[in-house]
Amino acid sequence: MENNQNGISRRSFLRGAAAGTAGVAIAGMLGACASTQTAAPAFTGVPETWDKEVDVVVVGSGTALTGALKAQSQGMSVLVLEALGLVGGTTALSGGAVWIPCNSFAQDGKEAARIYMTKVADGLSTPEIIDAYIEHGSEMIDFLTETAGIKWALADRTDYHVQWEGGTRKVRTLKPLDENGQLSSLGAGYTKPEADTLVKLGGEIMVKTTAERLIARPLADGRQEVIGVVATSEGKTLNIKAKKAVLLGAGGFDYNDEMKARYLPIPSPCSFAVSSSDGKGILMAQAVGADLHLMPYGWGQVAYSVIGRQAYEKRVIDINICPLCYQNDSSSMWINRHGRRFCDEASDYDSFWYGFGGGRDTTGDMAYTNIPAWYVCDQGNRDRIGAGGAGAVATPDAPGKLWGVEPDAEPPEWVYKADTLEELAAKIGINAENFVEQVARFNKYAAEGKDPEFHRGESLFDQGGPGRPADCLEPMNKPPYYAAEIVPFVQGTKGGPRTNEKGQVMHVNGDIVPRLYACGNMAGMGGPGKYYPGAGGTVGPGMVFSYLAAVDMTNLESWE
Repeated sequence: MENNQNGISRRSFLRGAAAGTAGVAIAGMLGACASTQTAAPAFTGVPETWDKEVDVVVVGSGTALTGALKAQSQGMSVLVLEALGLVGGTTALSGGAVWIPCNSFAQDGKEAARIYMTKVADGLSTPEIIDAYIEHGSEMIDFLTETAGIKWALADRTDYHVQWEGGTRKVRTLKPLDENGQLSSLGAGYTKPEADTLVKLGGEIMVKTTAERLIARPLADGRQEVIGVVATSEGKTLNIKAKKAVLLGAGGFDYNDEMKARYLPIPSPCSFAVSSSDGKGILMAQAVGADLHLMPYGWGQVAYSVIGRQAYEKRVIDINICPLCYQNDSSSMWINRHGRRFCDEASDYDSFWYGFGGGRDTTGDMAYTNIPAWYVCDQGNRDRIGAGGAGAVATPDAPGKLWGVEPDAEPPEWVYKADTLEELAAKIGINAENFVEQVARFNKYAAEGKDPEFHRGESLFDQGGPGRPADCLEPMNKPPYYAAEIVPFVQGTKGGPRTNEKGQVMHVNGDIVPRLYACGNMAGMGGPGKYYPGAGGTVGPGMVFSYLAAVDMTNLESWE
C-alpha cells in the first residue's frame, strides 16, 4: 500500500470515499509535523472586535461532526474548524464501525449492556455516563438516519470481551451502508453525509483552520466561562465568538512526543491518527481549568517496528504497520527479548497491548521486559495464509500475503529468516535456550489444542471471530523460521479533559467549565472507561456524547 505524499495511505479512501464535501473545497491531507507544546493561555476578557459570530464553534471534524449536525438541526448556527484539508479527520479513515449497545437493529437488553459496560469501564467511568450511552446511543443513530439519510446495518463483529457477563456476538456494532447497500469499510460512510448535511442546513466548515486557544471571561467563583476561539486561517488570526458554546473534538496527543513521554506508561512510537492529533485541544482545555482523565491510556495496537516508525516520521496513516496476528496466524507467537511469550496473541488488539505493559527488568539497565518484542512464525504459517480461506487476510491491502509478499517469496529486509530456531535467536539477539524451550512447549500445547500459559484459543473472541480461523493454535515446526521486531502503540490516545454524561468539560474544582464541551479521543471518556468494548468502541462514545452535548446546548442562553 503506497503512502500518499499528502499524508494518507488508504487506497480505498483515495478511491473516492472522501469526495469533496458540499460547499467545502477539500485539499490534500497536510503532513505538517505536530510538535511538543505548552498550553497557550486562554484569552481572558472580551475582544474589542469579533471576526465571526456563531452560536456554536466546533473544533475538529471527526466524531464532533455528529454534535455539529445536531446543533445545527436544532436551530443553532454552527462553525466547524478543521486543521487539515480533510473533513472527517481520523474518524473518516476508521473502519466505519460504531459500537452502540441497545440499538434498534438487534435484541439487546439494557441490563446486560450495563453490566458489560461497567466491567469494561474498570472503575474509570460513572454510572451516569454509562446509562446515558445506553439510553441515547440508538437515538443518535436514528437521528443520523432521519437527518443525513445514513442507513445502517449490524456488522458481523463480536464484543471484544464477549466472555464477560453481558457480552454479546453480532449485536452491538453498526456500520453505514454504501450506495450499493453494502457495509462501508470507512468512517467516511457517515462523516461525509454528516458534513454535507451540515452545510446544506446552513452550517459552515473551515478547513486548514487551526484553533489556537480559547477565549474566556472570568467568573466570580474563579472559573472562566468560554465565549469563543482564537484561530488561524491562511495566515490570519481570527477571533470567533461562540454565543452558546464551544465543542472540542480535535483528537488526542498521538503526535506530541512530549505529552506521550509525560503521560503514557507504554511507549507509543507510531499512530493511526491524523497528524493534527497533537494535543493542542487538550492543552486549550487545561488553560481554562479543565480536569484531566484517562491520560495514561490509549486504544492499544501493535506494529512492525520498522515500518511503523517510518509512517510516524512521515506523518501518514498506514494500516500495514500492524501484524494483525490475531486475525490469521496459528503457528506464530510473540517473543520478548528473553525468548519468552508474554500474552495471548489471538486476543483483541487493545487487550494484547496491555501485555507489553510498563514492566521493566529489575536488574541491569532495567529495560522494558517486553519492549521491543518479536513476531516469529514458520513457513507453515505463511503457506496457510497464502492458501486463503478463513483467516487468510494478512494485511488489509494484501489478502493472503504475509508482509505483502507471496509465501514462496523472500520477505522484506526488516524480516529475519533462518533454518533453525537457534540461528534465528542469534540473528535477533534473544536467549536461544529460552526460545527453543518456549517453542517446544507451544508446539506441545498446540498439538493438544490448549494453551495453559496464556489461554490462547479459550475465549469466544479467539475461537473464530470475524476474520479469524476457528483454531488459532498450530505447531510451529516447519522451517524456515521468521522474525520481525514489533512494538506497542496506540491507535489513538484516550485521555483528555474529563467530561460528564452531558459532554460538559469538568473543572478541577469539581464543577463544569461553563460553555465548554469535549468529545472523541481528546476527551477523557474512553470506551467509556478503560477498555475497548468492541469494534467501533473508539467512535461510538465520541458520536454519542457530541450528540448529547448539542442537546444540552439548547438549554444555554446566548451570552452578551
